[in-house]
Amino acid sequence: INLPVCILNVGGIANITIVSSNDSNDLKSYDIGPGNCLLDEWVRKKSKERFDKNGELAKAGKTDEIILNQAIDNFNNIKNNNKLSFDVKDFDLNFVRGLSLEDGLSTLTDFTASIIYYSIITLVNLNKYKELNILICGGGRKNSSLINSIKNKLPSNVNLCLIDDYKIDGDFIESQAFGYLAIRSFLKKTISFPKTTNVKKPCSGGVLIKNY
Repeated sequence: INLPVCILNVGGIANITIVSSNDSNDLKSYDIGPGNCLLDEWVRKKSKERFDKNGELAKAGKTDEIILNQAIDNFNNIKNNNKLSFDVKDFDLNFVRGLSLEDGLSTLTDFTASIIYYSIITLVNLNKYKELNILICGGGRKNSSLINSIKNKLPSNVNLCLIDDYKIDGDFIESQAFGYLAIRSFLKKTISFPKTTNVKKPCSGGVLIKNY
């Protein structure tokens, strides 16, 4: 894969990692906003299902553009406070409470896709590169409505593809990453960097305590 490359993990919260060079000091990574959390909560609130399988319910709905634009503006106000880490409790469904199951999902899907899109174009100077590959992992990659909504917003020089296309199982990226970080920490190698967790300088994790 040619650099730069962007890893987009869409779990309950969406987070992004940008690798622009072989220098670890250039590594950027942080939460960008909601991933599946609003979609799953809405489905569970309005139906007996646990999630919108393949995004089919969202496809049957119609996005309320006025509500969508207001929600994006409100989210941007949160981002302006330099918040780099999110929890599912940071978001609620009040802005779609009057919509049907399908229309609410369509609106929430476009809202989530818009936040992901704006975060990418804010973090990466797309005009600087002839091509940028974005590899998607996490459960959200299985929601075709969400993926297509993101794709439709991105310029032609950005390739959005599943990390599975590179023979990597997208369901286990996060768990494997924590295993990798644990090994690096055990070996006292750096795992945290200024542009990922706001540490002053690259550092390792905690210390291993033996329980006798």
